[in-house]
Amino acid sequence: MVNFSRRSTPISSTLSATDLQRVHTTPLNFNDKTSMSKALEGVDVFYCTYWIRFEKDGDSHSAAAERVKRAFEAASEAGVKKVVFSSHTRATVDSRFSYISGKAKAVEALREVSERSNMNYAVVRPCGIFGDTPSESILMNNAAYVLRRTPLFLLAGDGTQKFQPVHVRDMAELMAEVGSGSTTTTGEELDATGPDCPTARELFSYINDHARGVSVVTPTFLPTSVITTLSKPIDWVTGDILLDKDDLDLLGDGLTVANDPEDPRIAKRKSLFKWIDEVGLDLGGEYVSSVERYYKK
Repeated sequence: MVNFSRRSTPISSTLSATDLQRVHTTPLNFNDKTSMSKALEGVDVFYCTYWIRFEKDGDSHSAAAERVKRAFEAASEAGVKKVVFSSHTRATVDSRFSYISGKAKAVEALREVSERSNMNYAVVRPCGIFGDTPSESILMNNAAYVLRRTPLFLLAGDGTQKFQPVHVRDMAELMAEVGSGSTTTTGEELDATGPDCPTARELFSYINDHARGVSVVTPTFLPTSVITTLSKPIDWVTGDILLDKDDLDLLGDGLTVANDPEDPRIAKRKSLFKWIDEVGLDLGGEYVSSVERYYKK
């Protein structure tokens, strides 16, 4: 098993020593397509979950799309049978959000490489991932961190924006299903979303109740830009970015729900609310920095 990464070991704390010994980590260098291709020789399925969280320090989501295109080309040249890419629900190239349009551009690039090389492909579409542990669930954990420390938790608009995240193991199972489970098929594009699709008010109220929160969760009917600005003192304290400028707008534009809500796979996945029941008391004990996790060299 080959792992392209800037980390020496995966984030997950649930992998055994035996599992880790099976993983051969190769430094991720998108500027050296030859070395990527060489590392992928003999690989049947290439699972690509690479992306950037924020546009930061001159980097962009369009540039990220170009990088993964080079990875897809390297996979093709290495004789990889199939590539499985993690995109985003309701992604379109003309989206006003660079995160979403960049994901869609990457999918287009994958389709192009697949068509001209006969390498098969599949796309899975999450909009957020939670589990196994609080530290692996940055959004939920950091929301709980705030809920446990502030008297008010302010929601943009009326708080009815919907969010449909998936458990990490269900995400992995879907990727395996369309990857190593079917290397001879191509073109699968499926939602990686869970069975629960709460409103912002329902979700953060539930976290507040189960994580020993002290906040009153309240809609403000204020625009998303104001709520994002009001969160900046938390950034100053933590050295992180709690809310990117587009995070709340993605919710408000309906981009964080399944493309195909009738997909029967969705109902079989782990409930977000059940997971909060299980880990709620551990959520928010410590802050988890996105900048530290995704950008620290």
